[in-house]
Amino acid sequence: MATTNSLQSIPVPLPIFDGTDYDLWEKKMKTLFKSQNLLDIVEEDRNEKENGQQDASALYLIQQSLAQNVFRSITEASTAKEAWDLLKKEYNIGDAKGENKSPIQLTPWDAAMGGDWKGMMHYYRVEEPLRDLSSPVTDNLDTVLHLAMHDEKGKQCEDLLEIVREKQLTETEFLKKKNKFGNTALHEATIYRNYKAVKLLVECCPDLIEMKNNLGETPLFTAAGFAKKKIVEFLILSGLKHCLGDDGRLLDTHRKRTGDELSILSAAIIGQKFEIAYLLLELDTSLANLKDKNEISGLQLLAEMPTAFESGSVPMGICKRFIYSCLPVPRPFEVKSKGKSLSLARKRMGDLESGQGRYSSGDQGCGSEKNQRGGLLNYLKSIPKIPKGLKGIWKEKRKHVFAYQFAKSLIKNDKSLKKFSIPDGDQKEIEIELICNAKDTEKTQSQIAQTSGTRQIAQITSLSSLTTKKEMPLFTATRRGVKEIVELIIKFHPNAIDRRDKMNRSVLDVAVMYRQRKIFDIIVGGEKLPMARMRRVVDNSGNTLLHHVADMKKNIGVTKPGPALQLQEEWKWFELVQDKIPPHYVSLLNKEGKTARECFEIAHEEQLKKAQKWIKETGQSCSTVAALVSTAVFAAAYTVPGGSDEKGKPNFINSPLFLIFTVTDVVSLASALTSLVVFLSLLTSSFELKEFDTSLPRKLIAGLFFLFMSVVTSMISFGATILILIQTERKFTTLLLSIASFLPVFVFGIMQFGMFVSFLSSTLNIRKIKSSLVTCLPWGKRLRQED
Repeated sequence: MATTNSLQSIPVPLPIFDGTDYDLWEKKMKTLFKSQNLLDIVEEDRNEKENGQQDASALYLIQQSLAQNVFRSITEASTAKEAWDLLKKEYNIGDAKGENKSPIQLTPWDAAMGGDWKGMMHYYRVEEPLRDLSSPVTDNLDTVLHLAMHDEKGKQCEDLLEIVREKQLTETEFLKKKNKFGNTALHEATIYRNYKAVKLLVECCPDLIEMKNNLGETPLFTAAGFAKKKIVEFLILSGLKHCLGDDGRLLDTHRKRTGDELSILSAAIIGQKFEIAYLLLELDTSLANLKDKNEISGLQLLAEMPTAFESGSVPMGICKRFIYSCLPVPRPFEVKSKGKSLSLARKRMGDLESGQGRYSSGDQGCGSEKNQRGGLLNYLKSIPKIPKGLKGIWKEKRKHVFAYQFAKSLIKNDKSLKKFSIPDGDQKEIEIELICNAKDTEKTQSQIAQTSGTRQIAQITSLSSLTTKKEMPLFTATRRGVKEIVELIIKFHPNAIDRRDKMNRSVLDVAVMYRQRKIFDIIVGGEKLPMARMRRVVDNSGNTLLHHVADMKKNIGVTKPGPALQLQEEWKWFELVQDKIPPHYVSLLNKEGKTARECFEIAHEEQLKKAQKWIKETGQSCSTVAALVSTAVFAAAYTVPGGSDEKGKPNFINSPLFLIFTVTDVVSLASALTSLVVFLSLLTSSFELKEFDTSLPRKLIAGLFFLFMSVVTSMISFGATILILIQTERKFTTLLLSIASFLPVFVFGIMQFGMFVSFLSSTLNIRKIKSSLVTCLPWGKRLRQED
């Protein structure tokens, strides 16, 4: 490209600026402007009227030297100086920061983003040896040490510390430098899970462990939510004084962050670092009772994560389930032992400092058990490249095992599950501990009497009137379908099952509302007394257990495809719940004056219309196919393959292929006509709500079965006809003809078999039959997770 004659007729190649290397482009453009006597136009304020032609020439040069993406930033500029200043402000970062801000270095940033760590070291050692390493190099005010945390090998961190020592700078100040978010390099190292950098930084400056960022998070806090377990262990072991008190508990500076007061345990739960959470809880059991600013505990957060447990994960196939059951994981016992040993180590250190005890290396707590499973686990870890699919299954199982064990420990130590509230005379609630056994009865009554003044106290024998301000973990786990948490709460705190929410609904009501069949079966199959009370519960709106089945808004337990199957599932759910409540509760009216059946029909009107339309369209389509198949096979019956002799006798009557043709043709015709009759019966049904339970699904199953049989046998008949006519002995030709003949069968099976199996399993409960026939495989059964 060259300039025009208006630019002194000197051909000038224009450097193209694409948004990078602004300083180089600026130097080239200044040289160009000087050659054209235009430099003053872009650098000084000139009168536009007097220098209009020169300004237009300079603006033209700037516009022509910009790439398309950069040109958009100066489209509104009317003068050359305005365009020049806009580019300088946006792309020359060093000059755009103002007087009160630190200059941003571009070269180290470019090297870090490109992974050129050698170039970065060369810059500080050779090119700019006097440059301050503590100066920020990004908009987030990260120093070069912050960027070095991206290097997993940790070599850059070592080199930077070596440069600091060479320049005789204060190492501590360099390490404690914070970025815009208040993060030190140790914060960044834990976030990026850089174990080598963490180790190096802590060894140089242990005080970094207690430094907080703008959110009030220490490096130990961020490590709990982002890092690996070995980083958390190292931080605690390397800085026992900075992490644990003399009593072995976590220091307050690490327990909660400021602002939302999120606990370190909750941070680990949100990050789904259940192995770390379990380690921290075994280290300090009081963490189980910490709550954030909104009074949300760690157990409530865990109850909102169904995918963290085996019961809430995606259903596994036969192969995946078999691999899942065989893969080993670390024993939770090992993590528990590690947590206890960390706490014990801090207590012993305190004893040594006070002169009250001696540290003995012989008593280190329980070691890890050595067994075949541990050996196999170490073997898997030693494999350099584990297949991606296998590694995913192993990680999933590891998460499930530690989530379960962590939930177990959390529930055991959660004191809120041991308390309940009773209404006081002044419309207030008094929180007291539950009566766990007969020995505590007198103590609890005394506690109530002291709390409520002179009010007469009677022994509490029922918990049906208990209330709570927040949703309890048991209700949360029930709503989200976390079977494991519900089982553990009922196991360790049986009285919790009698609690009610603010609408006076029981856990069973919530399970029914959210269609959580697994939770429903646990409660129904549990103790008889709580079940006898819960099935008689009526909430504040007058709704019984059966009324809650009509609540479609909270129906998150849908497992069937298609509106017809979903409606069938809803009706079966209604009948199941109806069998569990007292008979006279079926006709009870709620405060809106409606029975449970009336509420169910009103709520499912739209779904009923969709199901009716779907099953009619399916029946019409399948009946059309059945009619076509029956027409084809009927015509084939009068067209003898290979012809007949003078007497009308088929020429190939003695051939086995002719026998196959005859039998399959008859079976195909009979199946097609039977399917047609079934679908006609289906289309003439009344399509009432109750018929979607068994009547309509059975007709659809029968019609699809006979239709499938007719298609299969007609293709066999067709293949036999082709083989009779060709009469070839070539096996390859016979194979190709067989594949071509059965191609429509395969396509039909793939397209329709899923729907057929769904109806079959829903109507005939095929899964129970399957699990009883194949008992060697763990069909949906949760593996043993306790050691």
